[in-house]
Amino acid sequence: MPSGGRHRAPQHPSTVMKVLRTTGAVTALVGSGLAVTAAPAGAATADDFAKLRQCESGGNYRINTGNGYYGAYQFDTGTWRGLGYSGLPSDAPSALQDEAAYKLYNSRGWSPWPSCAAKMGLTRNGPAPSSSAGTSSAGAIERAITPAQPAMTLDRAKALLDSADFTGTTLSSALSGEVRPDAYVWQSEMRQKKFILQVDGRFGRESQGLASLYSYLTRVDDGKAGVVGKNLWDVTVTNPTVL
Repeated sequence: MPSGGRHRAPQHPSTVMKVLRTTGAVTALVGSGLAVTAAPAGAATADDFAKLRQCESGGNYRINTGNGYYGAYQFDTGTWRGLGYSGLPSDAPSALQDEAAYKLYNSRGWSPWPSCAAKMGLTRNGPAPSSSAGTSSAGAIERAITPAQPAMTLDRAKALLDSADFTGTTLSSALSGEVRPDAYVWQSEMRQKKFILQVDGRFGRESQGLASLYSYLTRVDDGKAGVVGKNLWDVTVTNPTVL
């Protein structure tokens, strides 16, 4: 008897499978030994997490828009570090981000992603897959064809900010490990003022020192040396001060 059942509605191929069929990647997948393995009844599957990634970030493991959430599962740094990881989620390998998502799910279920879990109909409450490898052929190929995040440029930074107004996040040493569009725009404005600094979107020591200097020159500060809050941002970007 056919496994599909006589009255089962026809299954439409997913976007990923359409890509696989048209590129011949199905043959390569089978030849590589990747296969879908059985999971316990009610267990969350790798495909559940693929749906979650698609909803949260478009499936982009490298995404960092400067909104405080990073990577395919949109972790904030507090959650990421609480799970035992360092650096930024968006800089971590895809397998490590998957591992972190599985770990968080096993601890708290789908509650860290309430909107997308509801939207994607994620209702399984069994254990997450033991690893990202070998559990979902579609998920493996999806990761392989996910484009890398574009390099930060001034045009891209301005597009991500969508406004010259202060973002609400004070640039400080705590954010030195992040590539941020607001830091990139601030650095670019300081370069336009003929200050010498690297424009890379990372608010490191050089930027912190320049923030202190510019605060001294303009007599404008944000309550602490070496930071760029609303006051210093306004005289640098929103309504630039001419020295």
